[in-house]
Amino acid sequence: MIRIDSLTTHTFSQSKSSHENKQMDFAALLMEEAAKTATQSKETLEQDKAASSLDFSQAEQVVEQNAREELLRILQMSPAERIRYQMLQEMGLTEEALAAMPFEERMKIEAMIEEEIERQLAGGSKGSEGIQEIAQQGKTL
Repeated sequence: MIRIDSLTTHTFSQSKSSHENKQMDFAALLMEEAAKTATQSKETLEQDKAASSLDFSQAEQVVEQNAREELLRILQMSPAERIRYQMLQEMGLTEEALAAMPFEERMKIEAMIEEEIERQLAGGSKGSEGIQEIAQQGKTL
């Protein structure tokens, strides 16, 4: 049984007002924390934007450097090495991928490459169309 009298009513009204004060304090703290979080998020976003633009320009520089190195490497190749390189590129292969192939497939591709090298160095008339034709044969293996 609950007894209600002036003492209980007075205590209840005091606890009610302290409860309201706590709610107002909590609301103020919540607003303060939300403002801090928003500021931090904005700063983090700006830092990320700055970092990503640096990353992008660094990536461009790396790609450009790699392209230069690849061009220099190709220019230093002999004509036979260039033909081999071009055929492997058109077949979608690298030297490492070719070396990892089963022996029979690798020998077929090596024979096609050798044939094309001989044909082009002997002055064959097909040119790059011949390489593309042989590359298509290599893809179907």
